[in-house]
Amino acid sequence: MKLALNKILLSLSFCLLLACGQNKSPFYEEILKSENGQLRGVEISSTVEDVKSIEDDQFLKDQMLEYLHYDYEISMGNSYTVSYDFSEDNELYEIEVAIFLDAIEDADILFSNFSDHFNRKYSIGREEDDGYMTWHTNSSISNSRVAISMINDSEGYGFITIFVRDLDY
Repeated sequence: MKLALNKILLSLSFCLLLACGQNKSPFYEEILKSENGQLRGVEISSTVEDVKSIEDDQFLKDQMLEYLHYDYEISMGNSYTVSYDFSEDNELYEIEVAIFLDAIEDADILFSNFSDHFNRKYSIGREEDDGYMTWHTNSSISNSRVAISMINDSEGYGFITIFVRDLDY
């Protein structure tokens, strides 16, 4: 009887531990936007028109021939920006997402969520000497080599940066 009770308690403790490890940031889905592409439903080598069709025009803050910049407010004290850089041939070569959160703990959870996402999608990332976590893949549009790099630079507030770059550009 005592052995069965110990097994039950051990099983419940294990389930609780797994449940605690599954924390999901309330910001994760909005920032990820889509499972498609490398990030936000966008693929390296996409055109300006492709990106504009995916992003929300009301948040477009700066637009030039080879550049788009969006500012999104999630909630009071929590926001993110998304910048897209294009070549002269109208091909996306870089995405930068900068995330600003009022709590470092929120940034830690969000960083973990994105790390898990990229690990599932591109296999286990590598921590670089500069503190960035990096994953590698290829663009399905151009077959260019692509690096996805992310860092949690939180100090006093939550700050995460995600870069997606065409390594062949």
